Formats: sequence, structure tokens, C-alpha cells
Amino acid sequence: MATPFATRNIRTYFIVPLLLLITLVTNAQEKDSTYYKKQQEPGVKKILINGKFWVWTQKIGDGKINVLLLHGGPAQSHEYFEIFSKYLPNKGITIYYYDQFGSYFSEQPTPQQLNDTSIWKVSRYVEEIEQVRKGLNLDHFFIYGHSFGSLLALAYTYQYQTHVKGMIFSDMNPFPKDFDQRISSTSAQTDSILNASPKFNSLMQNKQKGLSYDQNIYQKAFDSTFTRTFVLRLDKLPDAMLRTKLHKNMEVARKIGPSTFSLDYAGMISKITVPVLLIRGEYDFIISTGQLKKLNTLFAKSQYYVVPNAGHICFIDNPDQYFPGLIAFIKHNN
Repeated sequence: MATPFATRNIRTYFIVPLLLLITLVTNAQEKDSTYYKKQQEPGVKKILINGKFWVWTQKIGDGKINVLLLHGGPAQSHEYFEIFSKYLPNKGITIYYYDQFGSYFSEQPTPQQLNDTSIWKVSRYVEEIEQVRKGLNLDHFFIYGHSFGSLLALAYTYQYQTHVKGMIFSDMNPFPKDFDQRISSTSAQTDSILNASPKFNSLMQNKQKGLSYDQNIYQKAFDSTFTRTFVLRLDKLPDAMLRTKLHKNMEVARKIGPSTFSLDYAGMISKITVPVLLIRGEYDFIISTGQLKKLNTLFAKSQYYVVPNAGHICFIDNPDQYFPGLIAFIKHNN
């Protein structure tokens, strides 16, 4: 891979380009006014996990259809899901925000917990989700995952299928080989974009020839172009996304990262019989349309769609194209 990502373990950091959105964040999770305000909002419920720590949840809406939202990152907050409250509750769909353990609005790990490798596993988070389900008194609900959250949704549905009406798997790739291939492809496309730019052409020519070039300028240009092309294509980020960037817990993300592909997701897929909806943005850097179509053939009962002119966070890039299909799937399978 002819990019700086070649020297990184992409599975350890999971979504390195998405982390580029938050390069100024420190590990210290100092609480701001948003944190204290959200803790007091209607519908908030803290759920104790294994008698050891609590996680933050919030119910939005009073419809009879329930959807539990699993955020990505790992260790982002639920905040970039706030747009869901504009589209689902008024359709009779109740949504539940939930910050996974270690994420901003839930309890933060102690130094001892940070060093406890058993906590930072996908399998443990699956059991956490089950305790959240019980704490929220949910049954026959829809489980929605975005990015890393999609892997949690997949693993949870496999383990606790009797409680799930349907699963939404958005903007993720469950196969490590395909994941790496897509990262390599979009990274190469980013280099091509820079090479075609008069501003960076000479730098790229030197890089390709193995000559000296300013690596700092290249890295900044690469990160910016990659993010704007494949992650979030908006010129201006909405407030919820800015807060999500600010509140990501990088220390926890690094702890969870090595577990990302620790489970046999391929072995789970064939055993999932509930309806599944697969979604990707047209420019998503994690899964291509071809890979999405292939994935669609592996589930017993699934469908897919591609959101046009959207990147990895396609429900923010193009909500008018994202939410009608999501709502239709939920309504049809309720």
C-alpha cells in the first residue's frame, strides 16, 4: 500500500481515517457542559453492568417499535446519532441512544480496568449489550450498528437472536481481507487525487520516485482529502459531529482495537435468520458496493442499498436518502 497507512496496523486502530477527524483530542476525558446537561435529560437511564460500572442510555420517543443504536469508533459517543431523532420517533419508532463502556457519557475506566484486557473484547461488549437490553426491558427489538457498532450488532444478533426482530448493518466490512483491500483501494485513490492537484503534484512526483518530499505536508493533505472524500463529504460539520469528535476516548479506542476482528463473523452470518438490512455510502472507505452485494448473498434474509453522494457517515452526508430506506425496512419487518 503506497500510503502512510502501510506502516500501521489498521486492525489495531480499526478506523484510522475516521480517527483523523479527532487528531486534536487528548486522552483526558474532561467533562463539559454537554455532559452534565445530557445526564439530566428526559429518558436517561444508567444501567449497571456486572455490578462493576454503569453505562448511559437515553430513550427518545414513545412508539411501539424499538431500535437500539450501537455507535462506532470504537469509543465514540452516541452524539452523531442525534440526527436519528429527527426521522424515526415521528414514525412511531422509539430509539435508544447508548454509550458503550468507556465512551464519553458512560462511566470511564479506572487505571486498573484499562489494563484488564478481558474488558476490551468484542465478546464482552456483546454481553454488555444483553445487559443493556434487559435494563431497558426490550424484547423483539431492532438492533442497529454503524461502523464498529455493526460488528457488535452482528455478534449480538448471532448470540441472542431470539430477542431481535431485525438487524441493520451500516457501513462496515466483517471480513478482514476485504476490509484491508478496501482501505488499500481508497488510500490509493487519495494519492491519485493529490497527484492530480497542481498544489501537490510535484510533491507526489517526488514521493513516487523515492525522492525527498515534505512528509508533514503530505500527511496533512492526505488526511484531509481522505476524510473529505470517503468519510464525511460535507464542507461544514454539524454540531453533533463536532461534539462526537471532541468526545471520542482515544485511550479506550486503542484498547478495543486489537479485538475488532477477533471473532469469526463469517461463521455467524449463515446462522442469522432474522431480516437484515445492509447499507453503505457511495464513497464509504470500509466496504465497496461489490463487497456489499457479496455480503448480501450470505445472509438468509437480507437486502441492501447504497446511499448516493455519501461517505462512511452517510446518514449525516445524505439523510434524505438514508432514512426512508431504514424506516421502510423497520416498518416492513415489525
